[in-house]
Amino acid sequence: MRKKYRKDYGSLTIFIACAMIILQRVLNSAITIPAYSINPGRFYLYSFLQATVVIGTNLIPLYLGYHYKKIAQLKVYHYLSRFSFIYILSALVANIFFYVQSNVLNLRDYWLLFTPISQNYLTYAVSCILLFISIPYVIRFLEKQPSPTIKRFLLFSTLLLVGSSTLFNKDPFALQNGNNIIWIFYLFLFGYGLKKWKWDEKIRFKIPQAFIALLFLVGTILFMVQISLIVRGNADTATRFITPHSLFTMYYTVTSFLSFELISEKLKLKASGTFLATLLIVTQIVCNWSLVTYRVSVFMKREFPNSGRAWLLNLGQFFGYYLLAVSLLCIVLFYLQKIRFVQRLIEFFAFDSLDELAAKCHGVKNWIVSHKSYFFVALFFYLFTFTQIFLLEQRETWKQSIKIALEIFTQRQAPMVLTVLIIMGFFFLLLLLANRFWYAFTATLIINLLLTISTILKMEMREEPVFPSDLKMLAGLSELMSMVSPIVFIAGGLVLIFLTFTSVIMQRRLQKKYSVNVHWKRRIIGILLLSFCFSGVFFINQKNSPSFILFNLFRVNKTFLDQKSAVKDNGPIIQFLNNIDIQIMEKPEGYSEEAINEIMERYNTRAQEINHTRNEWLANQTIILNLSESFSDPDRVPNLTVHNDPIPFVKSKLAEETSGLMLSVGYGGGTANMEWEGLTGLSISNLSASLVTPYTQLVERQDISPNITNLFDEKIAIHPFTAALYRRRQVFDKFGFDQFYYVDGPDELAYTDTIGRNPYISDESAYKDTLRVLKSNLESSQFIQLTTMQNHMPYDDYYDELNYTAEGTAVIASRYSELQTFMQGLHYTDEAVKEFIQEIDKIEKPITFVFYGDHLPSLYSGNDSRRYGLEQRQTDYFIYSNKYSREQSNQLFKEVVSPNNFAPMALEQANIKVTPYYALLTDVANQLPALTIDPTQSVSNRFNGEQVFVTEEKQMIHLQDLHKEQQQLFTDYQLIQYDLVAGEQYSASWAEQGIQDYQK
Repeated sequence: MRKKYRKDYGSLTIFIACAMIILQRVLNSAITIPAYSINPGRFYLYSFLQATVVIGTNLIPLYLGYHYKKIAQLKVYHYLSRFSFIYILSALVANIFFYVQSNVLNLRDYWLLFTPISQNYLTYAVSCILLFISIPYVIRFLEKQPSPTIKRFLLFSTLLLVGSSTLFNKDPFALQNGNNIIWIFYLFLFGYGLKKWKWDEKIRFKIPQAFIALLFLVGTILFMVQISLIVRGNADTATRFITPHSLFTMYYTVTSFLSFELISEKLKLKASGTFLATLLIVTQIVCNWSLVTYRVSVFMKREFPNSGRAWLLNLGQFFGYYLLAVSLLCIVLFYLQKIRFVQRLIEFFAFDSLDELAAKCHGVKNWIVSHKSYFFVALFFYLFTFTQIFLLEQRETWKQSIKIALEIFTQRQAPMVLTVLIIMGFFFLLLLLANRFWYAFTATLIINLLLTISTILKMEMREEPVFPSDLKMLAGLSELMSMVSPIVFIAGGLVLIFLTFTSVIMQRRLQKKYSVNVHWKRRIIGILLLSFCFSGVFFINQKNSPSFILFNLFRVNKTFLDQKSAVKDNGPIIQFLNNIDIQIMEKPEGYSEEAINEIMERYNTRAQEINHTRNEWLANQTIILNLSESFSDPDRVPNLTVHNDPIPFVKSKLAEETSGLMLSVGYGGGTANMEWEGLTGLSISNLSASLVTPYTQLVERQDISPNITNLFDEKIAIHPFTAALYRRRQVFDKFGFDQFYYVDGPDELAYTDTIGRNPYISDESAYKDTLRVLKSNLESSQFIQLTTMQNHMPYDDYYDELNYTAEGTAVIASRYSELQTFMQGLHYTDEAVKEFIQEIDKIEKPITFVFYGDHLPSLYSGNDSRRYGLEQRQTDYFIYSNKYSREQSNQLFKEVVSPNNFAPMALEQANIKVTPYYALLTDVANQLPALTIDPTQSVSNRFNGEQVFVTEEKQMIHLQDLHKEQQQLFTDYQLIQYDLVAGEQYSASWAEQGIQDYQK
């Protein structure tokens, strides 16, 4: 009997309603909506399809009303737990799918799971659930009312809701295209009337009438197009009646519904209520979950301006994808509910009445009260974490303090909650080990106090947090004391003594009240489990590890480029843990001192061969590496057409000089990584996935850091911005730069003009400073690292003139003004480069000028970052030799390069001798395809993807695709890089020798 009852629901109406909802979602978000003025035929086809499926959302509440007798007998509250289970699992699957697809994880996507009503993003589904819960009460109420009263109310509601929506070109009752709860309850009442007073039996020829109703509805489109063209001159009101609550749509809804019910009854198409509920919830999640709709509408929508067939085929494909996703997920979740463990879980949370729910809530309250001491500890450390972050912020007035406090509470809840979870995990581990509440609490507090105070002191002295490597300084306590005031140590010692003494007293006096009664088996299991969890700190930066996903889920700032800002965002504890998992580079097979010596000998000989054809170094030889912030030709971006060229001069140099495309390891950021590759000749693609910013994570760990400055007498860096990011001051000091010009630095910038309202120093000013440095030394060899900043994001309303336009789906409409600002900035850079080259041609010393963009701006969010990963990691470069050096220079032909190729390429173009290390780098540049990280795996700039090579034909290949000689060369290069960055540095002195040292 139970089986028969479970199957006693007609299924055809629900199946068709779900299919209509799916197709409606495809029409609204997955394809480009056609305009009548551009393509009338496609517009009519689109509108006819919209008219056909517009009733999908009407059918479900109508169905609930029509089958009110069966539904009213259900324990509706009991089914809430089952619905919640389906809802949560469906949403989790959607989130996980898009995380796997695009490595994008956002805490908000999971917070939405628990706030569907307040977030107002599943309005229709929530309205239907509220209707379902209310059905027993509504039916009891209706059964007590006289039938004439209900009929009059239904007639009045129809005239009010349907009539007004039909007569007026507005939505006077805010029915929201059928999502409003008022409209949902009205349809339920209408379905109730169809069944209660057997109106369905009085309607004859149901199926023919359904087709006639659809023809009427489609006819309104044809009619309204003509009316709209006459009145408005366009077709904007053509689909005025294609709404769920117009008179024509209601006629189509009722006749179609009765037709589906008739067919379902005759063919005995039945399904269980659980299956139908699963299908409905899955359909709503797949079609309306905010993450799904966003990803589909922004990244998967395609335009087919020249092919209606392709457009229609794309529509069909998307409908098929949605239908397949709904079907598979529905089947999996339906059978998952049959598993005994899942059934028990659902039953545990189920309740049959509000009184039973209140009893369960009371039980939870009692459990919280019995464990209140732990909740007080969590609350204490929550406030402690807030204080940590608050003390790291600069504040001068009370108003600033209040503003900062509000920002922390409103914008940094995720890392604060994660910090509390970490602290509480550590507290419970100590508690299980010591079995003493106050000892565990005090030890946890002392450790957090030490980390907090150390971070504050270090931020004041060096503008960076405490790193795990700083623990080595504990061995040199005397040196540490000389850096910090003795008062701090005395006060810290007194606090430590006070806390220790207090904990002993509290533990003795309150031992019974705070006793921990945990069976020894559970203690061991708890200790092992917590220890296992904390072992995840050694894998925090390993792609897709549980700790990596957890930190991403809580929106931890993991860019590493600005440790000062990151510790303010994350707090001292998370930032400290963030810097633990830094594996520099995997040890290559065959690494040994003998292998490194053999390689050095090989390239000693190779350097002699290369130098046999090269000229001697001139005394005033100069090389400039110019990284131009975000410089890239927008006309090369897929799905973007630029109407007028903003960079004509640079393009002329690209056509005339050594030039091509540079492979960036970042998109929208990562400037210093390109600097590091250019200066050291090493490749980030050889480093581990977790080492994403060598400046902050690697350079300080090296005893010796060989780089191109070793070849020159004078080394100068110019960066017209602050030097706080990427720890440039410390890095450039270690690299051996004699002078570093930056904003507010000891070596002052002479030119700091900006353009319009742009806050960044202009490229013209940066080039003037460079010319000043060039002209100040005409006698000794000189290397200049120039990083310009004019085109750095954001791209706000900076310029009075915006002379450059573009169109295409690569840039979403809301960011088009940013694109215009960016292109105007490119134009100013183009003019500055032109003037700079004209000036260096007048200087009588050999100058080799390497110009390149570091990465594309993060403006092209309309493009799929995986599909166009390589194209959106390619910038422009050229190498120019001034007039004084042109006679001895060589033009190179290298279409695709990486930043690590620039130094040997500059030496080769200048036709000057090399050291053995640069002989190796020269062979890497000339004989290997360009090295980079797979752009389809590292779209977030938060980890390094798989290493790939990119050929001159712009094809990605792997190491096994190289021929034997190339593989041997790469092995030599990889072994030397490992030795320099993570090994014993057997080759460090060899790699850093200058040309004079080598010739001696």
